[in-house]
Amino acid sequence: MILDRAHVLLGSTVLLVAVTGAYGYHMRAVDVAEAKAKVAAQETVINAAEKRAADREQQFKEQLAQILSMKSTPATTPTQIVERIPQYYPQLQPTLQQPTNPQTGQPDTTKPPNLVFDAPQAKLLNDQLVECKVCSLQLTKAQADLADQKSVIAAREKEVAEWKTAAKGGSIWKRTWKAAEYLIVGGAIGYVAAKH
Repeated sequence: MILDRAHVLLGSTVLLVAVTGAYGYHMRAVDVAEAKAKVAAQETVINAAEKRAADREQQFKEQLAQILSMKSTPATTPTQIVERIPQYYPQLQPTLQQPTNPQTGQPDTTKPPNLVFDAPQAKLLNDQLVECKVCSLQLTKAQADLADQKSVIAAREKEVAEWKTAAKGGSIWKRTWKAAEYLIVGGAIGYVAAKH
């Protein structure tokens, strides 16, 4: 059997479509394998970061519970407050000083003692209160920044999902239609070639 030009062209077209399809399938498999390897490497980094964050969170909760347990209540006496201050700031050593009776010049035991800081300690206490206010403002800002960052991350994840779908050639129906188009075009070329 001798093949005419139309059959050779048709066979060549079919072979070309098959080779192109096989090459495309192979390249997709290579891309998927590379992506899986990269994702596995990133998972290691992500897992380590998540473990560090969980450890920090646990340590933070323990420290916070300890600090909050020292918060004043209505039953807390001034003496107890004075005793707690060095636990927060060891460099602050306030003293209780009994007020004096202006008429006698002797300590007035009918009045509660006053909390007294010397000048350097008073300055340090003032500076610590300012730093606490700064920390409070930074916390508020960081919480707002975190909320914005979460929305940015969600948008980026959606964008990545869209790019992944696009990289695959669209949804499964879109890819099926594209494959059908290639078959239709190949068939049409073969039909035209066979007619001539």
